[in-house]
Amino acid sequence: MGFDRLTGQDLIKSRLKEITANAAATSLLYTGPEGIGKHLFAKETAKAILCMDKKADGACDKCASCKYIEAGTHPDLIEVEPTEGRKNIRIADLRDIIRDAEVKPQLSSRKVLIINADKASSECQNLMLKSLEEPSEHLIYILLCSDTSRLLQTILSRVTEMPFHEYTDEQMKTILRANSDETLSDEKLEFLSSFSSSIPGKALSLMNDADFMEERDHIFELIMNMPRLKYTDILYDEFQYFDKNRDKMDELLLLMIWTLGDVASAIAVPDPSGIKNSDKRREILDFVSRNSAVTLINVSEAQRAVTDFIDASRVNVSFEVNCCNMLIRIHKELHYEKNR
Repeated sequence: MGFDRLTGQDLIKSRLKEITANAAATSLLYTGPEGIGKHLFAKETAKAILCMDKKADGACDKCASCKYIEAGTHPDLIEVEPTEGRKNIRIADLRDIIRDAEVKPQLSSRKVLIINADKASSECQNLMLKSLEEPSEHLIYILLCSDTSRLLQTILSRVTEMPFHEYTDEQMKTILRANSDETLSDEKLEFLSSFSSSIPGKALSLMNDADFMEERDHIFELIMNMPRLKYTDILYDEFQYFDKNRDKMDELLLLMIWTLGDVASAIAVPDPSGIKNSDKRREILDFVSRNSAVTLINVSEAQRAVTDFIDASRVNVSFEVNCCNMLIRIHKELHYEKNR
């Protein structure tokens, strides 16, 4: 019930309880990276503002207003996103929405506009500004923004900003467990949390993406097996894999850097605590044991091969040449025969 059912962001929840309890609630700006939970908190804020039997911690979750919001049919809650097929909100659409929103509410004592401000052009922002400068008594704006540098300073001065902060490991585990149908190990939860930079939306997306977990396992096995691979394996099978997954190269490259970093940690410290692939700790330690001639310099050069691939990609070097060169360089550094 209310804000307390949401995980994390305790300071924001405390402020929202005070704001939504106030008869003259202010317009709000939720800031933070995409996937941090801005929309989830915005919906809960709207629910608290429109609730007919408001509690100390927010919405009651039982009145007609709360039930309409849960069903997505509340007439006084309007969410503004670009129409299908468009990248940004059309100013003509926003003009109609604001005009309708300024009409008195149908069910509650207020109306709430939740707007994806990342998709609002300067013209749309100027249109919102007019409404924010002379607000209707019943109309509350909740703007969601990942990059405040794109917002007009005049808008920033007329809203109360709520900056979202990173979640703790335990909070991330709570969120992921609550949204998973299966029992995941702490190690896998820690991996998802770290790889997503503690952004719940990204972590949930990865957790529910069977392809991602397969990609993660493939990259991990590629590094673990690299000393035993032949050039034909690299130049055909592995290149084909990367070529097929060009649209996911950012994730694949980060997974490679992480795995190589774990190998470096295991070489540097007998019992490393900072392994990111913590659910694959035993395999990493076994790799280092089997390939004792591989040094920190070798691993560093293998990581450099990945970063050089990234740099070369920015200047339109042939993908095939660039990718094969990266794989051969990694193989050269991890191949045990070179280092005996």
